[in-house]
Amino acid sequence: MPSFMMHPNFGGYAAEFSPWGGGLLAVCAAECFGVQGSGKLYILNTQGQGPVKLEAGAATADGCFDAAWSELAAHHVVVGCGDGNVLLWDLRTIGTGQPQAVMRHSQGEVYSCHWNQVSKQVFATGCWNREIKIWNAQTCQPVRTYQEHMKELYCVKWSPKNNDMMASCSGDGMFKVWDARQPKSLLSHPGHGGEIILSCDWNKYDPNVLVTSGVDRMVKMWDIRRPQQPLLLLRGHQSAVRTVKCSPHSRNLILSGGYDFQLCLFDTARQQPLSQRYVQHKEFIVGLDFALDAPGVVASTGWDCLTYTWTLGKPVVATHQAQAPLPQWPIPPKLPRPPVADGPVQGPAPPPV
Repeated sequence: MPSFMMHPNFGGYAAEFSPWGGGLLAVCAAECFGVQGSGKLYILNTQGQGPVKLEAGAATADGCFDAAWSELAAHHVVVGCGDGNVLLWDLRTIGTGQPQAVMRHSQGEVYSCHWNQVSKQVFATGCWNREIKIWNAQTCQPVRTYQEHMKELYCVKWSPKNNDMMASCSGDGMFKVWDARQPKSLLSHPGHGGEIILSCDWNKYDPNVLVTSGVDRMVKMWDIRRPQQPLLLLRGHQSAVRTVKCSPHSRNLILSGGYDFQLCLFDTARQQPLSQRYVQHKEFIVGLDFALDAPGVVASTGWDCLTYTWTLGKPVVATHQAQAPLPQWPIPPKLPRPPVADGPVQGPAPPPV
């Protein structure tokens, strides 16, 4: 499976396979580790054994931190940016450098985006100003805002089984479970002993099982009905675990990536769950994903400016040395930080899907 090198000084933040198949992978990147500078969105074709083909891409005025593919239209992707804006891109017109719509989230960095896989007309975003917003995908308007977390949001995830259930985790050391019909969270728990929780994901087969990871170097599995104690403690990292995903093809497989430059594959059906370790990255691993249409195929991206795709259990092969030079997309002007008011500020409404 191939690898891909991003523009110099652009570290990867998110890697998300398209739910529509075809090997398409959206990769978000930020300049200077996201501290300052612009961002980039890469749409990659990961099929085949040679160099990755860059299908499309664009620059963003500020760092590009997360992406979510539309569940309504295969050509739509939303991304969260460091200037507090959420951009909706149409891959048919991304070459113009103009997003289909710009939604102003808040004054902080939008660090997480996730599309509801059941109620497909909504997606959620999480921001460093502590807000979670739920958006109507057709109108690009927020329909609900939550602000219970005491520190920055790192991750928001819709349940793959329950159309109203959502989880979040934050720098305040809490993970929360929400019912989007209710004004307050259903569950709030200091899952990692008060340490920062960096990522969360739902088991794709059991609607009551949530997985979290944090700076305590642990991956933990929870039954949200009985959260007093975790179901499992998964050890394998030597530093903070930045990202974690549950397999869509197996109820037992969990993949995590950390600040120790390593990826750990856990099989929770085994007595010793750590089954594989991957060490291809030379910097923090921040994003990873499983391909929905290709069992065993995964992707990871990190601050070493590299994105890898490979099949679990097989060697990771680097092919980026042979890739073609990347285009230099124009960087759009910075928009002002969003005011308190919500709503789209630029671009037409998305076309009917």
